[in-house]
Amino acid sequence: MLDFDQTDLSPTDNVRRDILKRLLGVGALSALTPEFIKHAVAADTAGKTLMGPRVPDVKPTRLTDKLYVIKARDKFPTPENLGFFTNITFLVTSKGVVVLDPSASVEIGRMAIRMIKTVTPKPVVAVINTHYHGDHWMGNQAFAEQFPGIPMYSMKESADAIKNVLGEEWIQMALKTTNKATRGTVITPPNSPVKDGDVLDFGDTKLNIHHFGKCHTPYDLLVEFSGTPYLHVGDVLMGHRMAGMGGDEGSFFQGMKVLDKIKSQFGDRTFIPGHGQWRNSLLAEEISLFQTLYNTSAQVIKETNDDPNGVSIALKRIKETPFMQEYAKVTPDYENSVAKWTSIAYLEAEQNNF
Repeated sequence: MLDFDQTDLSPTDNVRRDILKRLLGVGALSALTPEFIKHAVAADTAGKTLMGPRVPDVKPTRLTDKLYVIKARDKFPTPENLGFFTNITFLVTSKGVVVLDPSASVEIGRMAIRMIKTVTPKPVVAVINTHYHGDHWMGNQAFAEQFPGIPMYSMKESADAIKNVLGEEWIQMALKTTNKATRGTVITPPNSPVKDGDVLDFGDTKLNIHHFGKCHTPYDLLVEFSGTPYLHVGDVLMGHRMAGMGGDEGSFFQGMKVLDKIKSQFGDRTFIPGHGQWRNSLLAEEISLFQTLYNTSAQVIKETNDDPNGVSIALKRIKETPFMQEYAKVTPDYENSVAKWTSIAYLEAEQNNF
């Protein structure tokens, strides 16, 4: 059996030796040479460089004695914010903590876990992903590591999309937009399907699950917290921001119906969005936005009989409306955004016209 004198080790080697002692046990060290330790720690260090940087702590905001939000400051991912641009909501129940939309990387998820521990010693017992966009599920990995086997809820179709198509796309998109700050994040899809009308029972609190149809995506969840005035809306409502409406993802036309259902059933609630500040006025604002974009586009199509300049005409009219003139003052990247939204709304209105 090989042995070595601890005096052969530098102070740095001694630190490395202590790390290996904790990892491997005291007995195993007698078979390790200083050279082996150096190579082993070098490999460990190389592995750690594959992880993104630690995300700075963000103190949770208390909404009730049970409900908290870790609020993202920015509306879009950047290298500076390390991809943290999606609000993380958590609820402390008698059975444990429920987390909604743990944001966009494993390191953001780990930050959320640290922050939850400042509020309660209770374990996380469930995660809910409101839809399949990566900034709402890529933090799942941290919770799966820390709390193995916990249920992660979403609509089945969202989980299938993450596993089969969209998961890797979102991993790569996050790396690109953050200059690889999200590296180390792997696809960790939701594992427990829910549907409209389901109730998740966490002892002193029940979560009512709602799906009103296609809006931001085809599979958006709304989560109602029993006994509170709050409704978690994922990205169905957003504060001065819109994304993901193109292609077959979202729908302005069907989305207006979804917003009407929210208004009829939950019009008096405070809405917690995936992006932006929670407030009741989010709903009225989003209804006005959808109606302005879609109805103006539909009217232009009707009047101009499929004029090739129809999108430009619609955009000009939309920007001239009093609502959009006010909306422009508080919306990041408004000029590019309104042009994109108009193009998408116009195409949908055009398709519905045939």
